[in-house]
Amino acid sequence: MNRHQMRWLGLAVALAVRGAPGQQQGQERVVQLTVTAASERSVYVDHGRDVGLAVGTFVRLFSPGAGELELEVRAVSQTSARLDVPPGVELPPVGTRGEARVVPPPPLQPAGAPAAGRSVPEHPPWTRREAPRRDDQPLLVPTYGQRPDERPASWSGRAFAYGQWTRDRGGGSDSEYLLWRSGLRADGTNFFGTGERTRLAGEYDRRQVDVADREPNDDEQARLDLASVAFGTESYAPTGFEVGRFFSPHLPELGLIDGVEVVRRYQGGVRLGAGFGAYPRPFPARDSGDDVGVHVFADYSADAARSFAAAVGLQKTWHRGVPDRDLLLLRSEWRPAERTWLQGQAKVDFYSGHDEVKGRGFELTELLLQGRWDPGTFGTGLSASRFTWPELLRAEYQDLPAELVRDGHVDRLGWHASWRVVPDVSTRVRADVWRDQDDSGQTLGFDGDWRRLWSDTAALSVATFWNEGGYTAGPGARVAVRDRLGAATWRASYRWHRYELTRLVTGPETYERQSAELGLSWPIGARGDLDLSLEHWFGDREDAIAFGFYLQWRF
Repeated sequence: MNRHQMRWLGLAVALAVRGAPGQQQGQERVVQLTVTAASERSVYVDHGRDVGLAVGTFVRLFSPGAGELELEVRAVSQTSARLDVPPGVELPPVGTRGEARVVPPPPLQPAGAPAAGRSVPEHPPWTRREAPRRDDQPLLVPTYGQRPDERPASWSGRAFAYGQWTRDRGGGSDSEYLLWRSGLRADGTNFFGTGERTRLAGEYDRRQVDVADREPNDDEQARLDLASVAFGTESYAPTGFEVGRFFSPHLPELGLIDGVEVVRRYQGGVRLGAGFGAYPRPFPARDSGDDVGVHVFADYSADAARSFAAAVGLQKTWHRGVPDRDLLLLRSEWRPAERTWLQGQAKVDFYSGHDEVKGRGFELTELLLQGRWDPGTFGTGLSASRFTWPELLRAEYQDLPAELVRDGHVDRLGWHASWRVVPDVSTRVRADVWRDQDDSGQTLGFDGDWRRLWSDTAALSVATFWNEGGYTAGPGARVAVRDRLGAATWRASYRWHRYELTRLVTGPETYERQSAELGLSWPIGARGDLDLSLEHWFGDREDAIAFGFYLQWRF
């Protein structure tokens, strides 16, 4: 090799070594996310800038039993992000899995680190000395870790207010509706100086109905959704427990619990636990006291990425002192490959001689199976579910007939797929078939999103569908556009749906429903958000207008 070749080889090696960090830093990757809260038209996920999310990033959510939903990040903090849900789209429930393509953030430089090429100043002599070590002390023990009583307390959360006024003149009526909601959600750490976690959430609702030729109806209600303290939440703590009103992080299928839950953590990702308490009814008043119970669980997670995880739980309840529900819960998820995800969960009810409708035996009350494969620009998934109504003394459903408990079931099979045609255009298709004890039907849908339409912040969404339910059937469509206006974002949408009613005593009927919406949202300072919306419903026998606002303040 001559000197000229050696010179070019050395230059190439130098450029490669120098460029490696930047290339690694700019490499796109997929991060896994989970919905931690949902309210009005926003959902929150459990990561933010820590994994590379930014305002404008698109996140794909995979709601259980439903198709894929792509949402835009509208606000982001270090460890959380807010996504806005388009009008007319059902909110994904808490626990929904999602993912986003991001560029990892650059590594943080230590405070005071010199820039490249600068000399490092001489450090003054160290004044702090390490405490004496014992012979049996681990080598990598955290020498200078702060005790909880040395760490400051911290609070984070949000306060919100929502209001909507509606006037309905459809069908010759003249009615007004007024809804007001306000609430608070707060998470605290180390408030008592023990490293504990505190959660509070509550809401106040007021509804006013003024219908022509009737007395006005005014209803108000306050409820407490969360009020708990959890000790031993650190990953190194072998034992933890939570007391108050909470959702079990290990068996959220149980719903709200007014009581206590204890968990014992073991090496290898195994956790064992138990809890007891009262179960508030799943209605706005959160009535509690009629139903009490105990539960035990065991779960396992192979690693922090949950490449494989499984859980099993048992619940026994009593209704006003009478034995009620015996329930087995099963849940598992597996990621056999980087782009493949499988998940399943089930509820099995055991019945004894006290159960008059079901009789003695056991029944698969709920089953949900999901699978998703996403190699890159294309992704697809399948879901299958079965639901039956359990026989309960607990008033979990209103006016539930005995024949529905005995024979009722809903079986559903769904398929969805997505394709990112080009970086700014993505399409989604979904198909769903269902069958119950009386009827069957299907839903077909096609969605498309086109971003950077006339500007870097503009986007167009189009959706078409055919829905066949037990009593209605017909096509529908939705078109929505959005763009930035300074610091604010405006949106406009139009929806059309034709209903074909088939089971009326007077015979089949067909009518159309249309709606148009204008909206504007913008940040208030660094912590607030305000959203305004104006909607008009019109069509056959329908004429209504609504104005709404949503205000939240994060702290």
